[in-house]
Amino acid sequence: MDAAQRREEIRKILGRSREPVSAATIASEVHVSRQIVVGDIALLRAGGMDIAATPRGYVLPAPAAGLVRTLACRHRADQME
Repeated sequence: MDAAQRREEIRKILGRSREPVSAATIASEVHVSRQIVVGDIALLRAGGMDIAATPRGYVLPAPAAGLVRTLACRHRADQME
């Protein structure tokens, strides 16, 4: 398994788990050291993947329920109340 395949497998592991998964657990599933997994997680995050680190392991944040939108607007100081 090359590095790209390993990172894809890490995505799958995190995607199917609703509980945090430790780096050691991921490492045993992809047959590398825990430190390699930590590096892969950093690369996945740098690539834009939203991975949360908890004291119990890594987890993908749950998607927001319903529709969420952000509206940005600018007001002059005299328009603010």
